[in-house]
Amino acid sequence: MVRDKMKILIFAPYFWPHRGGVEKYAEETGVRLVKHGWKVDVVTALLRGMKEKESYRGMHVFRVPTWNALGGTYPVVLPGVFKFLQTLGTYDAVITHTRFFTLSFVGARFARKNKIPHLHIEHGTMHTGSKPFVYAVNWLYDHTIGYFVVHRARAVAGVSDASAKFARHLCKRKTIVLHNAIDSSFFKPVKTTKPYRQKVISFVGRLIEAKGVQDLVEATAEMENVKVLIIGSGNYARELRSAAGRNVVFLGEQDSAGIRKVLSYSDVFVNPSYAEGLPTSVLEAGAVGVPVIATDVGGTREIIDDKTGFLIKPKDVLALRERINWVLKNPVKAKRMAKLLQQKVRKEFDWTVTSKALDKVLKSLR
Repeated sequence: MVRDKMKILIFAPYFWPHRGGVEKYAEETGVRLVKHGWKVDVVTALLRGMKEKESYRGMHVFRVPTWNALGGTYPVVLPGVFKFLQTLGTYDAVITHTRFFTLSFVGARFARKNKIPHLHIEHGTMHTGSKPFVYAVNWLYDHTIGYFVVHRARAVAGVSDASAKFARHLCKRKTIVLHNAIDSSFFKPVKTTKPYRQKVISFVGRLIEAKGVQDLVEATAEMENVKVLIIGSGNYARELRSAAGRNVVFLGEQDSAGIRKVLSYSDVFVNPSYAEGLPTSVLEAGAVGVPVIATDVGGTREIIDDKTGFLIKPKDVLALRERINWVLKNPVKAKRMAKLLQQKVRKEFDWTVTSKALDKVLKSLR
């Protein structure tokens, strides 16, 4: 007999309170499945100071031992995980996130072994690696283990058109889009006192080399009457602090309310990343109504066009500086573009829209 509600097991490389786009996607979609009356369990990496088992926002979270490689950005699952998974009982569906994490491979194997319908959601848009050897290793991984994760799934989705296209490249089959999104009812401008007399340029994201924050620091180094506010943490923070001038302020990790507050008094938001799926930070800035400058990577152009903001090539520091100066010198025109972006984000990239689409996909797996 088929149950009225599904019991779903989500495999997420990291999860709350660890911050990141994949983590937020897994959390917000999981929460909405719970609100629909579905039972949701999450398997994720066990980090120092966290509980092995706990309930969070209606979900049951199970954290398994991992070795956290690459400066704590890549959790490698340790032996014994499959034995543990067999103690969790039966599930109607398995969801994995991003092909290159070992927990996605574990989830794909678990689903196949137990004949559970598997939905894979891809967040990447390309083979990663800035150096030839690293790129070659990642390419090989994507077309072997990554291929297994994506190809064995009953349904494959991307968080953007670009992610879905990349997943299709890996598995050579039909893919769909389940957009990354935000809670647009929360990300609205709030009344707050601007703590700086200067113009404010903001960034939100992990402080890793691939996010391109170093380009923002360089582009604004000689600018007068500006404050560059950087929200986030990561293994590249020390290098960034060494390169930053007095006009750069590192605010560290902030919760959603803190991010919303900073965005509310920002004059321009910059996302200078070298790779993206569909950037959450751009969606949040857009929903608050901040003019946005972003690099044309991944699915960013699905959010930003020539009417709603500015796209530049990654690593183009000169173009970044020119666009920032334009926005600061033309606030009325920039705000007009930001208003159009705000309308677009609220209409197309809210979790309500994505969760309804996810609900439909999961029901089709039954």
